[in-house]
Amino acid sequence: MELAVIIPTFNEAENSRIIIPQIHAALKTNYTVVIVDDNSPDGTQTVVQELAKTYPVKLISRPQKSGLASAVIEGMKSVAADAYIIMDADLSHPPEMLPELRGQIEIHDLAVASRYVKGGSISGWPLKRRIVSRVAIMLARPLTPVKDVTSGFFAIRHECLRNVNLRPLGFKIGLECFVKADWKSFTEIPFTFTDRRHGESKFSRRELLAYLRHLLHLYAYTFGRLAKFRIRRASGVS
Repeated sequence: MELAVIIPTFNEAENSRIIIPQIHAALKTNYTVVIVDDNSPDGTQTVVQELAKTYPVKLISRPQKSGLASAVIEGMKSVAADAYIIMDADLSHPPEMLPELRGQIEIHDLAVASRYVKGGSISGWPLKRRIVSRVAIMLARPLTPVKDVTSGFFAIRHECLRNVNLRPLGFKIGLECFVKADWKSFTEIPFTFTDRRHGESKFSRRELLAYLRHLLHLYAYTFGRLAKFRIRRASGVS
């Protein structure tokens, strides 16, 4: 199975130097790292171009900061792969988990690295952010059986997205995939989320509001489809 590891970046030069060699150490073969960079002023693209001389790395350079979710979608469209692994560049998603995600995506359509299953945890978050995360997950519970709906560290098969129109609002591309993708089986793998080691966090009140708008969109999408299905069934139309 050929993997594409999709990593959106903005001002991640220092982390890119660390994570790309770590990904290679974890996966070794049959993978491509796709870095989608939003015109970082810190030299991220220069670092990635240098690393691409040694490792299987593809750089997509975008002219301006256009958001994490759209970066992931652009990365998916840019490469031929049997499955995608989505992860952050800031080292909060441990590359040593990649072999397990690879193994699970060979069995399941969707594999999610989860903070909220037995054995999973979060390190370095203040109480307020933990509460916000829990509330965000509770609000999305009717939409998907995935427990960690805000996880940005997951693997999904290409075939599950073939006929899906991904239109995320904000930065939660995982939630968009969990709700809309045509997957039949999934698994959640426990992991410990550690807050970023270098650079600045991109979490903000603006992103929180975008998440709430995204939820409204997904509720309309999910229950709109359900209503149409029931109408067709009642009228005898298949």
